[in-house]
Amino acid sequence: MADYTVACLRALKSTEGVKSITVVHYPVNPEAPFKFDFGDIGEFINLGSFKGYGEFKKKIDTIRPHKIVVSGWVNRWYLRICGLYCRRVDCILTMDNHWKGTTKQRIFCLGSWLVLPRIFTKVWVPGLPQVSYAKKLGFNQSNILQGFYCCDTDFYLSLGQDTLRSKAAQFPKRILCVARYVPQKNYNLLWDAFKKWKSETNNEWELWCAGTGEEFENRMLHPAIRHLGFIQKQDWGVIIEQTGIFILPSIFEPWGVSVHEFAALGYPLILSRQVGAGSAFLGPENGFFFDPDDTEKLIDIFTRIGSLSAEQLLSMGKVSRQLAGRITTEGWARTLLNA
Repeated sequence: MADYTVACLRALKSTEGVKSITVVHYPVNPEAPFKFDFGDIGEFINLGSFKGYGEFKKKIDTIRPHKIVVSGWVNRWYLRICGLYCRRVDCILTMDNHWKGTTKQRIFCLGSWLVLPRIFTKVWVPGLPQVSYAKKLGFNQSNILQGFYCCDTDFYLSLGQDTLRSKAAQFPKRILCVARYVPQKNYNLLWDAFKKWKSETNNEWELWCAGTGEEFENRMLHPAIRHLGFIQKQDWGVIIEQTGIFILPSIFEPWGVSVHEFAALGYPLILSRQVGAGSAFLGPENGFFFDPDDTEKLIDIFTRIGSLSAEQLLSMGKVSRQLAGRITTEGWARTLLNA
């Protein structure tokens, strides 16, 4: 479960023709402890509450679903249900995997041709980085949907409109990273690059980091680096008003919904080339790419950011907002209903 999932489901529930929504979900990730507001969306059931597959199947049979959306192919219960229902309803597979050409992926693709396209009507992926893998799994282009990951666009586009007004008066010289404190997010390279840039230029910029995780206790302590911990959605307003640039330096990131969120908020973006969402929300007019092992390139980007005027940075942020508006929760709901 994630906050953006709930936002998409809320948009789905408000769409004409939707009778009910039932969500079977894994336990909440302790590294992203969102406080969810399910409101009147529907029924939410922790997968761990079922005593066995028989009880799980009985619940699904009671629901009598018209569409089934499945998160990947790892859970055997989910696959068995789709195998039973695929001749009666639309079963839609979702995945965010990139094609890497590994031996494991190649072997898996050989078998998937015989299974996945037979039990799933469509495959729903975040964007272009996942399309090539979906094709290798046996899905035709016409059966591949995009835009599966979507932030709460109504919330972030609205909040961004408000905060950009205050930034126009004085653009905040603070770079913000929002990521779990785990090796994959590449915080050490970010901190090293920022520390070196500060020592070489003696500038006014700060780096703020929001998140928690197994490596939080090993965070770099520096006068210009601030660690915020995990921030709940309703508490972001003050942070957004005080920060100006968004960065995500991940070594590997299948998508990165936070990129969509901060593009909608009007931030210029600095992204590792391994961040999948960069394919949708980052272009030459609103930010910079760098390789996740290139400290010097990142320092160079910091220098370029520091040389830009407030007007230039605000202009970049407006481009980010335009790109963010291409994928919305309403569009997510329409894609599902039309599949």
